[in-house]
Amino acid sequence: MLTTGHGETAAAATPERAVTLNCAPTASGTHPAAIDACAELRAAGGDLSALKGRDDVRCTKLYDPVVVTVQGVWQGKRVAYERTFGNSCVRDAMSSSVFAF
Repeated sequence: MLTTGHGETAAAATPERAVTLNCAPTASGTHPAAIDACAELRAAGGDLSALKGRDDVRCTKLYDPVVVTVQGVWQGKRVAYERTFGNSCVRDAMSSSVFAF
């Protein structure tokens, strides 16, 4: 389960969207780019903090915090992830597919 919302932390954020993502045995769920998101996660070994940002995106420095959370299981291990980005452009630039929903 992946969520996103505006705010500094998940507890303080106004929820905006939630999607499901299943990468085994095949990519599925409500994530709009499940195949690409699973490919990126596999390349990162399931480590969400290791996802690479895109080099072709330029974002303003406007501070409008957006938080993403991930709760689930990756190859039998529990995953709990939360990260706050300065704005939605920075979030979207972080990964071409995983957080773009």
